[in-house]
Amino acid sequence: MTLDQIVKFQSIVDKRSIRSDTLEFLNKERFSQSKQSMIRYGDMHIDHFLKVYANNYKEEDVLKHIKEQIIREFCNGNN
Repeated sequence: MTLDQIVKFQSIVDKRSIRSDTLEFLNKERFSQSKQSMIRYGDMHIDHFLKVYANNYKEEDVLKHIKEQIIREFCNGNN
């Protein structure tokens, strides 16, 4: 399942439109070493995206980012 498909599915389940910044991210591209070409994030399968993300960020940084995001969301009442 690609990131595009996951986001569309979430939109249907949540009955909400997809955020514009999410769409912007999905349209960004990165260089794929295996394909030797640029690939849109939205076209990436979730397992490949997670592997790329995990390879580029330390676990501590990811956990810190998630914690900060949760605090931001709940402090602003966006739950």
